[in-house]
Amino acid sequence: MTDQKCNSVHLLREASPYIHKHRGKTFVVAFPGEVVEQALFPQLIQDIATISALGSRIVIVHGTRSQINKRLEIVGRKSRFHHNIRVTEPGDIPLIQEAIGYLRITIENLLSHALNQPNLPNNSIGVSSGNYITAQPLGIIDGVDYGYTGKIRRIAHPFIAQQLDNKNIVLMSPIGYSPSGEVYNLDYEHVALSTAKALNADKIIFINDNDAHLPHEITASQIEANATASTFLKKIAKILLDGDIERVHLLNAATDGALLLELYTRDGVGSLISAKQFEHLRAATVEDISGILDLIHPLESIGTLIKRSREQLELEINNFHVIVRDQKIIACVALYNTDNPNIAELACLAVNPEYRGGNRGDKLFRHIAQLAHTQGKARLLVLTTQTTDWFRERGFEKGSVNELPTNKKSLYNYQRNSQVLFKKLA
Repeated sequence: MTDQKCNSVHLLREASPYIHKHRGKTFVVAFPGEVVEQALFPQLIQDIATISALGSRIVIVHGTRSQINKRLEIVGRKSRFHHNIRVTEPGDIPLIQEAIGYLRITIENLLSHALNQPNLPNNSIGVSSGNYITAQPLGIIDGVDYGYTGKIRRIAHPFIAQQLDNKNIVLMSPIGYSPSGEVYNLDYEHVALSTAKALNADKIIFINDNDAHLPHEITASQIEANATASTFLKKIAKILLDGDIERVHLLNAATDGALLLELYTRDGVGSLISAKQFEHLRAATVEDISGILDLIHPLESIGTLIKRSREQLELEINNFHVIVRDQKIIACVALYNTDNPNIAELACLAVNPEYRGGNRGDKLFRHIAQLAHTQGKARLLVLTTQTTDWFRERGFEKGSVNELPTNKKSLYNYQRNSQVLFKKLA
């Protein structure tokens, strides 16, 4: 037997348990537009078709940045980015739709050809693409209006799951639609991770055109601390650290068969990026005072929070709880007793802007609500000027100044005109 045949037999034997293990599992496979233009892309599509035919449930998410850039350049329009996110002008939308349509047709064509090869065990697999994403404007950040760049409001995961149940490959494009009929350009990395989260996917695999020399395993925190890490890696690390996704696989598009080798061999060929958030929620101590002041000062300066001096915070530090990440205070909240033994006040809820999006505000709120409940409180009070909707969405109901406990009523600032909200504790 030749060496080549021996290697093939060895690979088949090694792959056998993984074929069984991955059958029925959901994999989200994502790649940027640059990968579509590479010579090995048809082979990648062939490998995806093979994995689907072996019984795995596949969602493909593609990017379009390079194709959009080229179309804008052809018509003499400039690509504008802020924090590596495209600023989408109204006139860009037709060109973006053109780029997405071209890529979608290209990928669907290659998939249809690959899925109908006689050597595949199942030729009944189809390709499904459609309006699976509801989006809204990203808005204005740092004074920059992102225009028709959007963020995801909702993934229509029941419809995606239905297509996967029917043994179809689902193709997702980075575009979303609003209920009012607007079209929004989206970030394909966010589409991939949001879709994976909505589907509770078993694996998320990014196939990139660089970052070929990463270690086999690396944490998002290590990437975040590495000044030489690529923009793509920084983005993935931030999404991991801000969200509920635990890990992603990263493969090099220049490696022929990388997807098959990653899924069906013992050691794989890619890098595993893990969230492993180095943070915890605990009671505050006097050593945390400077960190809390740094956190709440920007919110005090715009009137979201009332001002607290260092002396006042020292006296009240036992009321505070903090989330600490790598020895840095990134969020805080306080719980105060009132003259009414049945009512406690939630106050000074703040999250560092760099770490919003990871449900840390909810985590602090649930912690305080549980703590108040264990103390025998029946209701939770909050006074707010700018976050009424956030608290209303979490079960708070509007009250009046007359309902405030005596000590809170005497200190109520009519100039601030704070909303009085109460929540019953179950």
